[in-house]
Amino acid sequence: MVRLANFQIIENGSRCNNKNVFGWKDTKVITICTNNIVSHGQPHIYVTETLLHEAVHVAQSCKGGSFHISKKLMPLPPEKLVDVKQSISISINSSTTEHEAYWMEDKPEKVKYVLNKFCF
Repeated sequence: MVRLANFQIIENGSRCNNKNVFGWKDTKVITICTNNIVSHGQPHIYVTETLLHEAVHVAQSCKGGSFHISKKLMPLPPEKLVDVKQSISISINSSTTEHEAYWMEDKPEKVKYVLNKFCF
């Protein structure tokens, strides 16, 4: 679906030089940092979550911003709250858009829904 929204997916691009980056969405490109993910462990989980996370950012881009879901309706475990803070420190995304992406990254049906709703 991401490709249907005219996004290219690349692996281990220049953004991946930062070993803390698992994925990145630029204007029309998603980068998945598989080398960084593999070194972190559990690549079968993190590659999928990273792709879903970045797909949420694609849907947000199609919409023109966040989905305006209350953070109270999107509880995150403490480790993902840390990830939100780390992500906003190295990206242009807001805490709201990152929170939405971290919340949805293990919910493929919700990601598919927002992609369909806002990109097609």
